Amino acid sequence: MKKILLGVVAIGIVLSVTASEVSARAIILKGGWAMMRNDFADADDTWTGGVFFDMGTFLFNSLRFKPGVDYVEVKADTWKYADIWGIHMDWFWYPLQNAPIAPFLGFGPSLNYLNFNNDRSDDDDSDAGVDVFAGAAFGIRGTPLTLFVEARYRFIDIASRDDNILAFNLGLEISF
Repeated sequence: MKKILLGVVAIGIVLSVTASEVSARAIILKGGWAMMRNDFADADDTWTGGVFFDMGTFLFNSLRFKPGVDYVEVKADTWKYADIWGIHMDWFWYPLQNAPIAPFLGFGPSLNYLNFNNDRSDDDDSDAGVDVFAGAAFGIRGTPLTLFVEARYRFIDIASRDDNILAFNLGLEISF
């Protein structure tokens, strides 16, 4: 697992250095509702939230690199399964980037840290995952603010493909 972590970090460093704008251009706060799927299906649906950064364009102007961190708690009525912290390296493609309503598609690898409850015999774990998502951004004229909606399907562990979460997020992007 350490090799995967080092690989994900190395890829992120290479990609952020090759981006045309190396500094953060905006901070993105988002939150929403997470619906548990597959092996998580017996867990309760719950809230999710995260902080992401717009690091600029990558390869061409309509592809943006937005890494970040998010959190979701997986629990049922009688037990708490785990806290999941995700480290994401997301790419957003805006085919209509200058439109007032800018739809986007995206994907990105993630490293998911699962902090299990103390009453479980399992050790904490980290898994390589991948997210796919789609949504739309709504720029607010005359301000550095952008609102967006997003549907995100998270494959928490790509090796098993059974731990999945479907999330619907609302977000606010604040440009510097």
